[in-house]
Amino acid sequence: MIDNTVFRSFSVRVLLGVLVLLSYAPPGLAILGVRRRTAVVAASAGEAAGASKEAAASQQQAAAQQQAAAQQQSAAAAQAAAASAQQAAAAATKAAAPPAAPQKTPQQKLQDLESLYKQGLITQSEYEAAKKKILDEMTQ
Repeated sequence: MIDNTVFRSFSVRVLLGVLVLLSYAPPGLAILGVRRRTAVVAASAGEAAGASKEAAASQQQAAAQQQAAAQQQSAAAAQAAAASAQQAAAAATKAAAPPAAPQKTPQQKLQDLESLYKQGLITQSEYEAAKKKILDEMTQ
């Protein structure tokens, strides 16, 4: 059981009465300004919570934008690397291919053929056949 001596003191009775009045008082009635202060504090705490939620949302949005930008940069870097690799491969194949020999004129071919015949590297029948072939190419 509760000791009745505590409830008999005047200050405790007043304090309990104020607490009861505060709990049952309508919101528009301010008893000693306590109700109003409580409402203001609660409202400002609510605003702060709302502001912190907004700040958190904006931070998340900024992080998402940064991540998207980083992905775009990495994709662009990959494309640039692929393009430079293709250019390097094209340059390598171009460098590896032997330069095309300049085409000889029919006169030069005939001179070369005659020098081969005079050196004895080809027979007269081979010489005549190759000479005929060169002359036929000239007339076409």
